[in-house]
Order: sequence, then C-alpha cells, then structure tokens
Amino acid sequence: MTPRALALLVPLALALPALVAAESTLPKTGQKKCYSAAGAKIPCAGSHQDGADRAGLTIDLQDSGDGTLTDGNTRLLWEKLSRDGSLHDRDALYTWQQAADKITQLNTPPCFAGLCTWRLPNIKELQSVVDYDRQRPALAKSFLKKCKPGCGVASCSCTPVPAPDSLAGFWSSTTNRSVPSEAWQLVHATGASTSLAKTATGSVRAVAEPVCQFATVTVSIAFASAAAVSGVTAALDYPPALASIPGSGSEPSVLARVTNLTGIGNGIFSAGDGDSDGDSLDDRLSAGLVFLSGAIPAGPFADVRFDCAAGDAPLASDFACTLDASDGNGDPVAGSCSVKIRYE
Repeated sequence: MTPRALALLVPLALALPALVAAESTLPKTGQKKCYSAAGAKIPCAGSHQDGADRAGLTIDLQDSGDGTLTDGNTRLLWEKLSRDGSLHDRDALYTWQQAADKITQLNTPPCFAGLCTWRLPNIKELQSVVDYDRQRPALAKSFLKKCKPGCGVASCSCTPVPAPDSLAGFWSSTTNRSVPSEAWQLVHATGASTSLAKTATGSVRAVAEPVCQFATVTVSIAFASAAAVSGVTAALDYPPALASIPGSGSEPSVLARVTNLTGIGNGIFSAGDGDSDGDSLDDRLSAGLVFLSGAIPAGPFADVRFDCAAGDAPLASDFACTLDASDGNGDPVAGSCSVKIRYE
C-alpha cells in the first residue's frame, strides 16, 4: 500500500465537506417504466415521466424483528399483518369504528411490540408506502413476504391480495371533509384513495412513532468498477442535535460505537469523530479499512450507533455519506455509500 492509499484513512474525510445533491424529501413512487397516452410501454429517456425522473427518497422499510416494519424516511413503525387468525390477520375486516377498537386492543398493556402509542394512520401516511410500480397489492414489497397460511407477524409480512376490480382498502383516520359520514381508504389493488361510508368495512394496519434510545445507522458501499479495492473510508455527516459520540480522533470510545460489517478481521479498521465545519460540535464520523491481502467487498460496511437526542428518532435523510476508495496502487476507485437506519 502506498503512502497515498494509507493517507485515505488518517483521519480522512474529517476535514472534507460532503457534497450532497438536493433531493425531494418525499418518498419515490416506485415507478420505473414509462407509457404512451395509449398505455403502451415507451422508452423513458426524454419523456419527463415519473418512471424517468424517479424523484424522491427510496422507500426504506426494515423488519424490526418484533412484528413491525420501521420506515427510515418517516420514522414511522408499521404493524405487520399475518395469516394466523390473530388480531393482526390480513383478512380481518372492520368498520371505521371497529378499526378504532382494534387500535385500543393494540394499546392494551403490555401493548403490541412493547409500544402503547399505536394509532390509525392518516391517508397521507398510507400513501407514503404505496409502490406505484406494483399492483394487487400496490404496496412496498416489504408488506408481502413469506405470507403463508398460519404464519404470524414474527415470521411473515402479509397484505390482502385483492381481485383485479376490487376497491377494498386500508382504513385511514382521515374523514372526508365533503361527506363527513365517510372516511378515506387506500385501495389495495392500485394505491388510489377512495372515500367510503364509515359503516363500510376495510382492512387495518396500525402505525406508531418510535421511542428512540439509540439509532443504528448501517453504511453500505458500492463501487463503479470491478477494480480490487484495498482502502475505503466512509464519512458520515450526522445532525449536531444527536449526542456526539464521546471522544475524538480515533479514540477507543469512538471505535466502540462502530462495527465492521465486512467480515474482514485481518485488515486495519479505524474510526474517528470530528467537527467538519468549525462550530465546535462534532458532526462527522469516518470509518476506514485497509486490507492488503485481498479486495474489500461492496455491501454493508459499518454500523454506527448514535444516542437519540431527547428520544427523538432521526431520519435516514438526516445523514449524508461520502466515500473515498483506492486500489492497491493508491489510485482512486469511484464509488458511493448509502445509509439505512433502525431504532432501539
């Protein structure tokens, strides 16, 4: 490894400003194809359609392991549904009032997933998890995994699979202001919103805000070429409102918060925390790895554990990640890094 390559890791991006492109803070629709006015598929280039622009944040739902899914873009925790005949069963139908009764049951101690703050989502919250590239159901694929008869929320994630012309949907907490005896539902098949009498029936998927003691940010890396990468540093800018990681530079107290996810145990793994903008507040953590005996793989690189400020759960979009990588000769390798988040 040349001195140039080693220099990537000491202390690296602590003094480098992160360059982050402006981006919509709304979720992507998920649409990847483009269509003519007659409904035929067409090339997306130059069409100015959603499938071409793909604006917004990628839907980021992670299984929390307790019957819930965590959305890293909105902080929201979503109830998973099952096929076991329980309170969470995907095929259970409720009137609007009965939906409220289900929420009461979820919030009865010891409460579902240890949270007693479950509620019926509003219509915009439901729309945030629609994937308009999918149909029947038009929801993010995390809501339909391993959904076999008899499965519970710990092992599967279910959503009703409607008939092609079905208007069945999930109840929201949002009343139709024009017709107050009706409330809005999100249609399973298409992701459209429709207003139904509150005496009609629909499905219920509850939502809650997490109480956050710790936020673990998973940093993943990707490379633009097949070059063997020997040195990597990922610089993670984080909100100053988060409690700074104790220590600075490469002190053991910093490294104790960072976990190497590469599986490489015989490389040189380091971490440092510092102030990137001179305001005396730590706001950037860098994690680096030098590996001379092989190539550093793309994929999950490091977990970084932060204290949540006053129980407030940060969003994935609160973090910006930049990557420096080099080959064995110290020549730069183009790449990028991304983040996902989970709460404790």
